[in-house]
Amino acid sequence: MVGINRYILLAVLSGTVGAVTPGFAQPVEYVRVCSLYGAQYYYSPGTDTCINANTGVTKRQTENGTVTSKTALAQSVEDIDNRVARAFENSSIAAALTSPDLVAGEHFGVRVNWGNAGMSNAMGLTGAAVLGEGLFAGGGRLTGTAGVAFAGHSVGGNAGLQLTW
Repeated sequence: MVGINRYILLAVLSGTVGAVTPGFAQPVEYVRVCSLYGAQYYYSPGTDTCINANTGVTKRQTENGTVTSKTALAQSVEDIDNRVARAFENSSIAAALTSPDLVAGEHFGVRVNWGNAGMSNAMGLTGAAVLGEGLFAGGGRLTGTAGVAFAGHSVGGNAGLQLTW
């Protein structure tokens, strides 16, 4: 009796499944291709805005023409890229601002420097001069330094004083 009930249950279920999904289900287009603006553009679901999957650029056709923008994620990635580039520029500038080392008997020095960080290169020019000697009973010297360096669109500089005895 149990075996017969199984066959009846299977027959009922297959009839029910067949009633719910007669034939083949129609395909659903979850991502619609937006061919108006070229390859890699897709419609944002529920809107008439097309988004480039690679760049985050959005385009929408209006009465006044095409409105182009970027997604918030694409803008934040671009901001991060700019910050990283500036950080590398600033690091290369810092590396290019090494001052000359004046030893005993030297009173002036100039130094040309190159600095690199990531993909950024900087060139710098620094100088040092003795501003005063014999400041203390046992000696003592005051030296001043200054420099400027350039990397990409950034410029940096430094200045300092050193008291030795």
